[in-house]
Amino acid sequence: MSVPRTNELLVRKPDSVEVWLILPLAIAAVSLTVGLAMFLSGTERPGDVIQPVIVVLGGTLAAVLITFPLSQINEALRTALLRGIRGGTKPSDMIRAMSKVCDVSRRDGLLGVADIRSNSEAVEDACQLIGDAAREPAIRFKLERRVANERAFHQMTSDVFVFTAVYALLMGALASFIQFGVANAGASAAASAAASTATGAQVALPFVIGGSLVILLGVLLGRLRAAHLKELVVIEIAYSGASLLLEDNNVQRFRNRLALLVPPGLRR
Repeated sequence: MSVPRTNELLVRKPDSVEVWLILPLAIAAVSLTVGLAMFLSGTERPGDVIQPVIVVLGGTLAAVLITFPLSQINEALRTALLRGIRGGTKPSDMIRAMSKVCDVSRRDGLLGVADIRSNSEAVEDACQLIGDAAREPAIRFKLERRVANERAFHQMTSDVFVFTAVYALLMGALASFIQFGVANAGASAAASAAASTATGAQVALPFVIGGSLVILLGVLLGRLRAAHLKELVVIEIAYSGASLLLEDNNVQRFRNRLALLVPPGLRR
């Protein structure tokens, strides 16, 4: 007898970050930072931006590596790729997968559901609960544990990018302050005023670069939060689906009841 699989829900994380995917994203982020910094500071020559970018990004990277362990940074990059770039899991995918589970339960019974293997840990866990004919308190306990783990995981991931944004802004401000002091050291009052007018854009450039990076990280954090909220809905669908299926395994009614768990903004 073949083991049923639900292959529609691709949410399991890879074992390591795929460098060939991360590298183009890093290059794109640096290019966007340079372009945004040039636009905001009024700098016309890209060569004038390279050195401040190296200073700000290098200092930010060093500070992040000191603050967080490599394992947490690695997990944050992986999550940024899976959720921040790809958008995470859609609730409709989980509804489709659980409907497949319901169909298997009608055909092979609860023991057949227990044999299902999926690329989604939530689906497999729900199938085990269904196969064991678990009671509502046990299902609710598993749901609460999974939700707590997801919230902790999201917080740890967000912390990496929040601190990166803070460090980028502080590094930019520090570099601008030092550059301003160097540009005006030993100059007379009149010469200092003229130099400040001539080099104002260059002095402010590191701070603008830090601010540009903060904007990009803000976009990423927003996408990560949206994906996190979708993940909470997906988890609710999986475990509530286990409870509903043990009550009624009519596929059409089951699918309609699961659809009610999806907030209006995610019903696509």
